[in-house]
Amino acid sequence: MRKWILPAVASLALLGGCQPDGQAPESPAANRGAPTTPQPAAIADTIHGTVNVGDAIPISPGSKLDVQLVDVAQPEIVLAQQVFDVGATPPPFTFELSLDPSRVDASRTYVLNVVLTDGDRKFLSPLSTPVLTGGAGANPQIVLNPEPTPAEAMKTAFQKLQSQIGGMKKVDGTYTTDDASVGWDAFAQNGTVRFARVNTEFDAGGSKAVKFAYLDGKPMALVRQEGGATSRVGWDAAGSVVLNEKTGGATLTDEEIAALRADAEAAFNRAQERVDASRKRRR
Repeated sequence: MRKWILPAVASLALLGGCQPDGQAPESPAANRGAPTTPQPAAIADTIHGTVNVGDAIPISPGSKLDVQLVDVAQPEIVLAQQVFDVGATPPPFTFELSLDPSRVDASRTYVLNVVLTDGDRKFLSPLSTPVLTGGAGANPQIVLNPEPTPAEAMKTAFQKLQSQIGGMKKVDGTYTTDDASVGWDAFAQNGTVRFARVNTEFDAGGSKAVKFAYLDGKPMALVRQEGGATSRVGWDAAGSVVLNEKTGGATLTDEEIAALRADAEAAFNRAQERVDASRKRRR
């Protein structure tokens, strides 16, 4: 047994002596190199953007382009914002928005909120515009589409309501004044008047037709036709005038609007009284 053991021990000692003192045998994997972790790209300190308008609507000089940088998860916190005067030249518009890169977390998502305001009209983007992180970069190309003005939205709401009166409860009546005969009808939904029509025939000749629309028991809009001219007035929920126009591009005076609102309220009260009486009779 000694003859076999001693040569084996000597062989092990010889192999061990091949390595430098204090070093373990080199592993084959050591030559492959440790994997490297990709470093996130540096956050830009300026966003260079281009804004175009989807529809061919002329932009007035002095229009405002409002650009905000926000975190998608906390949109109420604005990281950077600037308002630019545009409209002196046609779109596309270019802008530069400076920001503090230290406030940007590479693991989060950021977008630009961009609004173009031209008088009563606003232009908005139908899609969010990511920037800075997730490969989005700092050179966005943004397309804005026009939103209806408050006046346009009011006229659309009036027409939509008028188209629905066929399914509402109808009441009507007539009365006379010192110089005219008046016929009216009105249409109620869920027990409240939503639409009324008043036709006036003057004893001296001529006529007037007015259509009234209501929301929550208050005048919403009206259309008056008299002597070949048409006037339109509309109010928002707070009672502010958002629609004011007459044939030929003119507008109504404050006194004329106040008189028309009084007419609208009188027509509502007259019709609502008839609706309430009808409901009581059915009980």
